Amino acid sequence: MEKVDILRNNNVQVDSSLEFWGDMSSYNENLKEYKDSLNDKLSNLEYYKNQQDFENYGILAHSTKSEAKYLGFMNEAEIFLQHEMAGKEKNKEFIDSHFDELKNTINKINSTLEEYFDSNDISTNVKNILIADDSSIMLNFIEQTIGDEYKIIKASNGKEAIDKLNELNIYALLLDLNMPNTNGFEVLEYLKNNDLIEKIPVVIITGDDTEETIKKAFSYPILDVLNKPFKEDNIKRILVSIKSFYEKN
Repeated sequence: MEKVDILRNNNVQVDSSLEFWGDMSSYNENLKEYKDSLNDKLSNLEYYKNQQDFENYGILAHSTKSEAKYLGFMNEAEIFLQHEMAGKEKNKEFIDSHFDELKNTINKINSTLEEYFDSNDISTNVKNILIADDSSIMLNFIEQTIGDEYKIIKASNGKEAIDKLNELNIYALLLDLNMPNTNGFEVLEYLKNNDLIEKIPVVIITGDDTEETIKKAFSYPILDVLNKPFKEDNIKRILVSIKSFYEKN
């Protein structure tokens, strides 16, 4: 099971949220910020409830609802909306009688996100390098070369590569051009159309060293091209370029 399924299995509308955030990296960053804010939100909501400060109660319920919607927690957002309206209407009876439901909802979101961020794939300490190549030999060679330092994510075609880009926080992409289903240039177009091409360093790995192909590859803001067959030293040189990419950005 992919780690993003933890969210989907809890009715989080991940795909619709990605239309707003644009990429999984931005989405994860905002999920983390939301998770870190939940305990304070709950504490402040309870304080406003006890103080009968309905105006601030409604304002905080509103922001909690809006953030939940942006992140795909649509069912939970409906509950926060009810409390937002109750705050505006100064409906003390509703707030008091339904506060446990609100509290349980926030705790459920927190629990879901804790499970999600427990994954090594999501940890900011783990750098996922996605390798997209239809050659298992090539995939295994690169994994053996850099697998001790990075977590290697494998894709045997372009469609799988796009799926991984949507599901995981990808540190860098090593991309073959000639693959079945969806080729490397189609993956580059996907990255370009989704504003990822300048956020994720891309290295082309290809056996096609014709001038036309190389020129077309460099029409995108890629980091470099590795012509097959290449050696371990070539891979390590590319890793230095990837690190430099992040230092400059």
